[in-house]
Amino acid sequence: MSLYAWGANSYGQLGLGYKSEEEISPKEISLKGSELNARDIVCITGGAGHTLILDCHGFVYCCGWNSKGQLGLSDDTVKLTQIEILKEFKIVEISCGWDFSAAVSECGKQFVWGNNQYTQLGLSKSITCTGIPSRLQVSQKLATGFKKVSCGLRHSAMITKERGLLVAGTGAKGQLGLGDNFDDNNYLSITRLPELEDVISVASGQNHTLALRENGTVLSWGENKFGQLGIAPNVASSFIPLEVFCLEGLENVYAGWTHSAAITRNGEVYTWGRDTYGQLGSPRDVPSKPEKIRTLDKVRQLSLGSEHNLAVTTDNKLYTWGWNEHGGCGTGDKKEVRTPTQILDNRSVRLAFACTGSSFAVLN
Repeated sequence: MSLYAWGANSYGQLGLGYKSEEEISPKEISLKGSELNARDIVCITGGAGHTLILDCHGFVYCCGWNSKGQLGLSDDTVKLTQIEILKEFKIVEISCGWDFSAAVSECGKQFVWGNNQYTQLGLSKSITCTGIPSRLQVSQKLATGFKKVSCGLRHSAMITKERGLLVAGTGAKGQLGLGDNFDDNNYLSITRLPELEDVISVASGQNHTLALRENGTVLSWGENKFGQLGIAPNVASSFIPLEVFCLEGLENVYAGWTHSAAITRNGEVYTWGRDTYGQLGSPRDVPSKPEKIRTLDKVRQLSLGSEHNLAVTTDNKLYTWGWNEHGGCGTGDKKEVRTPTQILDNRSVRLAFACTGSSFAVLN
């Protein structure tokens, strides 16, 4: 198996060993001399200019920009480098915000590092940033452990072992869902969303958040300038969770910067929100209404970047669509891709991941 990358690379976030403005076609990453093996990769996530890779052994690798300590290293690196401090824990979940990072271990511990200027790490307000992955300590009342985490621009949301939801960071646009009398200065660093239970999936966008409950109900809150909450954009934002979509069989929700998606167990993809660059994958009369992409089915893995998307089908084909200014769609040019378009046509794709302006794929 092999690992390929394309898109924005101005901080060396593609792990190719060098910095470049962009790579508009997929390029193979050399893993020679690295402990990372392509066949072991289970997740890749990226922020403004940094990337994290998780393997099946629970090890985390990173590369790219390190201005706020978001790599968990002492310096920038253009080559994939293991985060030593996390080695003693088996990590099962990773997420990147704009310039911060988070990881959850198999036993439910959460680690955070990078920028904490907006308390997006959930750490004390006195810590503005940290380059050392730090364990997030919360009271037993809030959580006995963590299952999943999703980082946005300046906020994060975490599913607890009890399947409740904790939020941290700025709530200026309503993205924390804590009510319209919310004030960033009056709240603790980390807060539980009241009355939100049975959460199985969470996704943080630029300034909005989505949650999926076990019964197939999608809730959303935060900014709605482009209908990314799933309601008409004449409602500019919501400071409380709104039930916007319900469908039995929904498995996961996803958030780009200003668009949203959900996938069913049988591989149907629904999208809504901003469509300026074709991020929704099909023409819409009402972009804010969750609608199925009819030209795409049997999707077994979906990934949303800031404004582009990748989908892998059950027959191991890779489709891409959306914003392509830095070549993040991998089509070999920089034209917007308005509908799901197959790339790496002659290759069998195992996994694919869309990051802020870059993309990665593990090829069989």
